[in-house]
Amino acid sequence: MSQNEQCCPPQSTSNPAAPKVPPPVSENAGYKFKGKYDAVANYDKVYVTGPDEAKHALVVIYDIFGFWWASLTSLQGSDMLATGLESTAPTKIFMPDVFKGQPFPKDKDNDPDAKKKFFSGIAKLDDRLPEVLDFAKALKKDHGFSRVSVLGYCWGGKLALMSMTEGTPFCCGAIVHPAMIAAEDGEKLTVPLGFYPSVDEDKEVVKKINEAIATKPFANRSDYHLYDTVHHGWAAARANLKDPENLKQYEDVYRRLAGYFYSVKC
Repeated sequence: MSQNEQCCPPQSTSNPAAPKVPPPVSENAGYKFKGKYDAVANYDKVYVTGPDEAKHALVVIYDIFGFWWASLTSLQGSDMLATGLESTAPTKIFMPDVFKGQPFPKDKDNDPDAKKKFFSGIAKLDDRLPEVLDFAKALKKDHGFSRVSVLGYCWGGKLALMSMTEGTPFCCGAIVHPAMIAAEDGEKLTVPLGFYPSVDEDKEVVKKINEAIATKPFANRSDYHLYDTVHHGWAAARANLKDPENLKQYEDVYRRLAGYFYSVKC
């Protein structure tokens, strides 16, 4: 199985005998979103939340389900993060529609051929990366933000890692249950990283990335926590907030992210 086919894996990559991870969950319990959709820079559709006076912008890269109704937990998480940072480090959050209205269909979750086609098309990382970098640059140049950070889930976690290499416009970043991670991702980092894998990410690769970060000059400004009681996707489209443990760790990771982005002061 290729790395691309493992993105948002329906089967655990670190424990093949484990049950399949949950499918996307559409239930959002009537949550009322605080943000709005708008056209920003090079994207026609961006979910925007957080105070207008903020000088720090956070670009959030969603998972393969995009703005699908099943991904409401990702948008809710952005609202929570903006609220958590409001009094300490006011942050405007931007979640661009990097798939341009073409997310991965949830009914193809177990179809490797559909994923292969998806990852060679609209979700091709090398094609989407320049667009995200241009978006970050525009936030600084044209929208008055002095600092721009990045956060990614699953596929978006890999894209975030790729965006934090030499010449990056991001001053720091974070990844939550990232997909397709490789040992060299840590070696290429040039800015601090908040790293929050689930039980399903490859443990050896996680270890190698942490070892690489430990050698960096920004090691003491990075953060790490393994969420070993929850599945891949627990903080984004696969979150089931009716499950007590999922809800507990969902709330915890957004508190931790708020603490990280405040403390790193990039």
